[in-house]
Amino acid sequence: GDMPAPAAWVLGVFVSSIAVYALVASLEILAATAFAVWAAIVITTAIAVRRGAPEPGLRASELAALALCALATLFWCWDIASASQSYLQREILTTWTDQFAHAGVISQFGDPRAVGHQAIELADVPRPPYHYGSYMLPAALAGPLDLPGLSLATAVWVPLGFLALCAGAYTLGSVLAGPAGGFAALGALTLVPDATSYGLFNRLFGFYWYVLAGPSASYAVGLCLVSFACLHRWHATRDVRLLVVGAAMVLGLSVMRVHVFLLALPAWVTCLVLCLRLPRERKLAVLAAGCALFALFVFAFYREFPNARLALDQFLDVAHNQQEPTGYSGVYAHLLASHGAGLAFPVGVLLVFPAGLGIFLLIYPLAVFARQRSQDLQATDWMPAVVAAWYVLLMVTAPIPGHGDSTEWTQRPFVVLYAVVAVWTAAGLASWLTAQGWSASRMAWSLGLAAALAVPLALNYTLHDLRWSLTSRAARGLPHAAAFIREHWRPGDVLAAQGLKRGVVVTDTAVELVALTGMPAYIARPFVQFAREGRAGEIARERYGALIDVAAETTAPAALARLRRLGIQWYVIADYEGPGWDPERRAAAFAEGTVAVYSARAAP
Repeated sequence: GDMPAPAAWVLGVFVSSIAVYALVASLEILAATAFAVWAAIVITTAIAVRRGAPEPGLRASELAALALCALATLFWCWDIASASQSYLQREILTTWTDQFAHAGVISQFGDPRAVGHQAIELADVPRPPYHYGSYMLPAALAGPLDLPGLSLATAVWVPLGFLALCAGAYTLGSVLAGPAGGFAALGALTLVPDATSYGLFNRLFGFYWYVLAGPSASYAVGLCLVSFACLHRWHATRDVRLLVVGAAMVLGLSVMRVHVFLLALPAWVTCLVLCLRLPRERKLAVLAAGCALFALFVFAFYREFPNARLALDQFLDVAHNQQEPTGYSGVYAHLLASHGAGLAFPVGVLLVFPAGLGIFLLIYPLAVFARQRSQDLQATDWMPAVVAAWYVLLMVTAPIPGHGDSTEWTQRPFVVLYAVVAVWTAAGLASWLTAQGWSASRMAWSLGLAAALAVPLALNYTLHDLRWSLTSRAARGLPHAAAFIREHWRPGDVLAAQGLKRGVVVTDTAVELVALTGMPAYIARPFVQFAREGRAGEIARERYGALIDVAAETTAPAALARLRRLGIQWYVIADYEGPGWDPERRAAAFAEGTVAVYSARAAP
């Protein structure tokens, strides 16, 4: 199909992640072992099918694209990549605390200390359903490099995902408008400040913040853009291989980032129908049938789960009333109070678009007009509008999940819309400039000048968005305590932390210990575990109560004996007082700062 070379990076990351995950999930082996098996299969297959004729080399534009993708990744990920070292050395985390939970997932699949324990935040309980695919490649390094999950999350997982995002942007832009379109698309998704820094100033829809704070989104967006590129190229060439690859990538999004999958799948299928060589009436009939099936699914879902509630009202409140200060403070609340939900809800949904797309909402129609002047529009050029339409349907029909976050299915998918609109806008303008006689070199120089201007703007933007400067301080002594536990680990060990809160938290002491040791926790983030269905939720509540009983013991021997009965080898206190059964911490195996570590292996 003659796809641009950066597409190979995205495809390689996708196929390798899926293959490793399939092996890990089915055989319960370490990610490193699974990766070695997969690498052997790939190498053997490559040798077997190698042809005598050499493959064509990379074009200069593709080499430049790969270099620019790497530079953009370096720019956006440099600080995050060093965050784990800052935490270990200075006990200050200079990135978002979400990374602790992600680090635990990486260790869950890659660290020998976690193997065989299933859910790393609820040891020896089956893993909950989740999009685990993007964690596989960093997890494959956990064993060979003997690194805890936090180091791999910040230094490997984040940059690999952002590189996939950059490669996907170039691929789609190049397929739409040649190399110039690829470079323009790459610039649009890495240099143009997103809508949180101007216009409505709504921080909930920060593209850069979201793809870096939740890096599985960057993997998924890159994959999504390449799948759209395959569909566009298939429409032009009718090469069925492109259709198969594109379909596989869209389906694979369910394992990489399910939020992106929920938006990308219906949009991709809708555009596929538009690309079919059918009479217009037949296409409309097929699309109408698809919409009817979607409506039937929504009806059946809420009938099957009568306690499920629509997320729309809470989501709009969070999106427009709880992001102060914004550029439209009080507007949505006033509409709701004055005119009710009948007017406020539609306006609230529409406000999501300027809040999330910013300047692209204005430039995109101009880019479509310019592209139409230079060349005929294709059926796939409807993709941004189709994605927007399905996003509206998703916002309107999505339920509130068990953990109560109304933004889970309503806000998370917006990154697809932003990326698609940005790429199509950039490609449309590049097509028009090419038709006006602009040479590739002239566009390259213009893009370089834009980059020189945009980098200071981006830096200024990040400095003024407080989320980029947030830091969190570890309990004094916690990194050294984790290193002690990791060093003295034995197979089968499980850790626990005292004083975990029942309420909603991003992280807690147990999660941080998991991220730093690679060992499973007896229970971490109780509110997440309580929300699990069936026996898993019951076990979580039982374990939370069991830890309360441990804290209530009156002597160290009794507490340690209870820990042994529970199967807990390491018990950690991370505050200034306690435990009540050893106030002087004389029975601790390790103590530093506010942290004490107790080993249940031997009584004091």
